[in-house]
Amino acid sequence: MPLNIDPSDSASPFAGSWFGRWGSQWRTLIVIERISRQKVEAVYAVGPRGDNKGAWRDVKGGVYGDKLLLDGPSYALDFELRPSGRLRARYNEDQGFAIMSKGDLKSDRRWSFGSIEMTDTDLVEQDKPVRLETVIYKPPGDGPFPLAVINHGSTGCGDNPAAFKYTFTNDWLADILVECGWLVAFPQRRGRGGSGGVYDEGFTTDRTHYTCDAYRTLRGADRALDDISAVVFELRKRPDVEEGPILISGVSRGGILSVAWAGRNPDQTQGVVNFVGGWLGEGCCDAEEVNKKLFRSGGAYPRKMLWINGEDDTFYSLPCSRKNFAAFQDAGAQGAFHEFRVKGKNNGHWVHVIPTLWNDLLLGYLDYLK
Repeated sequence: MPLNIDPSDSASPFAGSWFGRWGSQWRTLIVIERISRQKVEAVYAVGPRGDNKGAWRDVKGGVYGDKLLLDGPSYALDFELRPSGRLRARYNEDQGFAIMSKGDLKSDRRWSFGSIEMTDTDLVEQDKPVRLETVIYKPPGDGPFPLAVINHGSTGCGDNPAAFKYTFTNDWLADILVECGWLVAFPQRRGRGGSGGVYDEGFTTDRTHYTCDAYRTLRGADRALDDISAVVFELRKRPDVEEGPILISGVSRGGILSVAWAGRNPDQTQGVVNFVGGWLGEGCCDAEEVNKKLFRSGGAYPRKMLWINGEDDTFYSLPCSRKNFAAFQDAGAQGAFHEFRVKGKNNGHWVHVIPTLWNDLLLGYLDYLK
């Protein structure tokens, strides 16, 4: 890959090297080699993922106002320059998303604008304190900033221990919140990502997969809620975190946990955003009992919550999610239920990675919370 960058218009904010991750996972790089008012020559590179070994290509395009558009042989890349100086990138319209930051090609390769930290907690296992991996995204300056905590989901069926070590983030969601002045934290609960402790959120006795038994799985949910409380308690001690209630959000199991945590801690909660929330998928015989119980526990939270759901969700169909929402409302809770169509078959559970569907909705909810 060439390293001799010599942009024709070095004053352009698009000039230089940009680093990011498609879907907050797959590393990508754009090097703007030459740029003029309506013509751009660049190198586009994508790192390895699965069976794909990665590749780089020469691409061309143009700058149109605050957008950089590049065309590949079978794809189109759209980059919007934000006031933060970062780029919000889209791949073939709604097929992929990335947040890209400018850096030095030879020495500064930060693939995410978040930073991984280890958070000390009061959790103890086998007489040893447990530290939880937390990915932090911050606005510029020293703060203090209001705190947003985003919670991850499960790993499907719980039968792939390798998946336990995946660190969950969502760069686009973080970028929206950071632009609105929030310090954003993505904690990884015990045994997940780089966190210490054992991942034990409701398994069968032989730990080969998640259990459907209501008693055992609800104990796992309580354990997860303890993890969230422990990390929130520690994050509040940071000098860059503002006193006061937090915004809490999450995906799948993280979504239902956020609703339940707000119900248990209404005075500590400013707002709740639930993406495709649920604890047990519909294939479990105790799913309705478990999910409704956890969602009803959100009833003590007095303000509106935002629920975002997708059609053709293989874990929680829209009729299932609507029943959960009704149980949530019967408990005295308030919320707005939104549903979206995600391209492709059975992709509704991944609505959280298609931010163009809910970007404006989230901004409206943040305005409501002020």
